[in-house]
Amino acid sequence: MRVSLKNICMGVLASCSLVACDLDTTPTTSLETNAVFKNLDNAKAVLAGTWNYVFTSGSTYASLGLNSILINDDFGGSDVVRAASYGFSASYSLTNGYSRGEYNGVMWDLMYTAINNCNNVIAHIDDIEGDASEKSLIKGQALATRGYMYMMLASHYSFSIEKDPDAVCVPIWLEPSTYDSALKGIPASSVSEVYDRALTDLKDALDLIPENYSHGSVATDQYKIDHLTTLGLLARTSLYAARWQDAYDYASKALAINDYIMTEDEFNEGFNNYTNKEWIWSLSCTLDDNDPAYTFYFKDTTTEGAYYTSLCADPNFVNNQFAEGDYRKDMYYLGYTQQGQEYKMLCTKFRFKDLDNMLADILLMRTSEIHLIKMEAAAHLAGKESEAQQLLQSFRQHRMKDGYTAAAVTATGEDLLKEIWLERRRELWGEGFSLTDIIRNQQSVEREQCMVQQHDANGNPMYDDKQEPIMTNAGHSRLNLPDGTAFVKNSIYYLFRIPEKEELQNPDLYSKYPKSELYR
Repeated sequence: MRVSLKNICMGVLASCSLVACDLDTTPTTSLETNAVFKNLDNAKAVLAGTWNYVFTSGSTYASLGLNSILINDDFGGSDVVRAASYGFSASYSLTNGYSRGEYNGVMWDLMYTAINNCNNVIAHIDDIEGDASEKSLIKGQALATRGYMYMMLASHYSFSIEKDPDAVCVPIWLEPSTYDSALKGIPASSVSEVYDRALTDLKDALDLIPENYSHGSVATDQYKIDHLTTLGLLARTSLYAARWQDAYDYASKALAINDYIMTEDEFNEGFNNYTNKEWIWSLSCTLDDNDPAYTFYFKDTTTEGAYYTSLCADPNFVNNQFAEGDYRKDMYYLGYTQQGQEYKMLCTKFRFKDLDNMLADILLMRTSEIHLIKMEAAAHLAGKESEAQQLLQSFRQHRMKDGYTAAAVTATGEDLLKEIWLERRRELWGEGFSLTDIIRNQQSVEREQCMVQQHDANGNPMYDDKQEPIMTNAGHSRLNLPDGTAFVKNSIYYLFRIPEKEELQNPDLYSKYPKSELYR
């Protein structure tokens, strides 16, 4: 994905990063835009450079690109325990978003840089000479990219749309930024308006991206948004925006193209290879562009040499929330981190496919998520509760070992939704959905310690001089909100907070929707 125009499209088109405007590179107004948008190849290079930036930019190796944001979201939830080896301490303690820490600033810059580049593509693509169908595809992918970025912003910078649809969220930029506009800024929109914009962009993209267009099996094309990916993004965004019928319909259309659910053997292959038939959207890293795979050092807790091994599991979750015969439970086991210092619940779900060359593909969407979206949407829709039960029952059966039968699903109403949300936790553990689900479902983070008997490196139980079992906490170490109070639903510590530099440089930021009283 490294392209010759990276420095042009990143250093000039996105230099002011919209409202963030660090003014550390040449402003857009100094560039003759026709120098970039003189042909379709350059327009495609701008999009390629945009995604390169989104996957590879950050302030440290622990905050490298989009995948680090997804890891941050899992560390902030209930089911991931952080080993103290390295990285994501502010994410785990939930001080990152409220205090505007590392990942907050990185996310803001990633999203708005991408949005600005997409605005430039959308503004200029119609004036470029070239094949009309190719122009339509490029414009559709720019719209889908922008829609995805606004969905990410809406789901991180505001509480659930069902809590307060008019709550202030983030600014919506639809035109390329200039030096002056970036300095002046624009008002922040409501969470409803930001979701509406994301959905409008994605629907427009669906009209422009041909049904027969697919990134196929080409490794370097996996990040490109095709027809199926757009349907998946529409299903996800509709779910987050509480548009249940739309979520159900888009999920159904996506599953009509690919409804594959991987086997037990495929599930145990390491979640590192885009060729898995469940994968819809991903980044396939190469030797020349392997920086995004660096984040696997935090996720891979079992491969010798993957030395950060921070992403450990909560034993209470593993022991209490998986049914007998569910093969996903076999991914987890108590053992020592690669440094040999901490006895934690390790997980084999994520493993480098080539540690020596730091290679692993980055997953962004797979069909299991779409199945879960459809069943959750069905549970909200009148007349579809029995279908939601059947979908959940069928999905659980796919995750049972041979000879086991999943328990019948009899829950209804809110209890059925809770069962589906729990299934999302089981299935999507470590894939970046934890904190987003807690926010959108107005739930509370739940954490406890878990004292277990420590074993030595050979698996033998350990005892002290009095032959008493040596006990250690393999569970959570952060059991409260940063202010010392108990975890609650709709806590401001779950959200990302608009960066301070944005508040200082954008005098009209809260002129349309007031700043939340929670931050005053």
